[in-house]
Amino acid sequence: MSGEEGGRLREQEAAPHAIAIVGPTATGKTDLSIAVAQELGGEIVSVDSRQAYRDMAIGTAAPDRLELEAVPHHGVGFLGPEERFSAGSFARLARGWIRDIRDRQHIPILAGGTGFFLRALLEPVFREPPMDSGRRESLKAWLHLQPTDALAAWAGRLDPQLKRRLAAVDRQRAARSVELTLLTGWPLSWWLEHGQPEAPAISALIFVLTLPAEEHRTRIASRTERMVDSGWIEEAVGLRDAGLEDAPALNALGYRTVLELADGGLTREQAVQRINRQTWAYARRQRTWFRHQLPESAVSLDASQTTRQLALRIVEDWRKAVRVAATRPEAHSAGTGR
Repeated sequence: MSGEEGGRLREQEAAPHAIAIVGPTATGKTDLSIAVAQELGGEIVSVDSRQAYRDMAIGTAAPDRLELEAVPHHGVGFLGPEERFSAGSFARLARGWIRDIRDRQHIPILAGGTGFFLRALLEPVFREPPMDSGRRESLKAWLHLQPTDALAAWAGRLDPQLKRRLAAVDRQRAARSVELTLLTGWPLSWWLEHGQPEAPAISALIFVLTLPAEEHRTRIASRTERMVDSGWIEEAVGLRDAGLEDAPALNALGYRTVLELADGGLTREQAVQRINRQTWAYARRQRTWFRHQLPESAVSLDASQTTRQLALRIVEDWRKAVRVAATRPEAHSAGTGR
């Protein structure tokens, strides 16, 4: 990246804040994001809910040591497996990383497949309303004792719009909706629509990697074999031996199956086939999400092209976006654009 481009990045609010390279698992996001970062002078922010965990690099297909050394990465391998990582937590951290990257006059490159994390940056969650701390702690204690089915039933009665707004209403979201409804008088769905965002939205030039279904399944199968060959079994057993078998991170796709393989409950072939099925089911959900949940301006890229071809396309589009922003009248009166 030239000094001129870096200066424009900081000074012009009209230019996008970042590049986003997203898409389903096993579509080549890691290699492509590194290639783009090297071409433009960028730093990568991982948009992946599992690659954030330490000691899980193999099973989460996180960047390896050489890849991490090739380009600065943020959000990879920094959390303990026992910690929980929400979209809101990610967004708060990522905004800081993005600001710091831009202060260095580098380009933030958001790379990953966790769509809810990306949306938390593009459409920030609402600022939490004031709530009575004493009542809140008492309610939290009561909610903690309730079975998931009961929480879901309460949330459905108090917040009937919630299922229409969210793809999944898990225990955490159900409890959150009950809490907000009882303590503020307005349910979670109302706050999602009317609440003031906790931070300004991040604008990004978004690229979505896509593959034909059969090629995608083939890539998944090849990657699973590589991961098992590269020490996934030993990684999973090490986490269990460290007393982390029930840690939230171990719910990551494939880890329970790999532990069954380690214990002799499955053959390698059975384990690999199960992981492939689970990964493809997950990839299908991602494919659907990325088709329907991103802005219309998102650019779909054929991931069967070479990394070089794809990188050149992204670099060209980014430089064009910066040039166009420089010609807009508002660009000359904008602030730091941080």
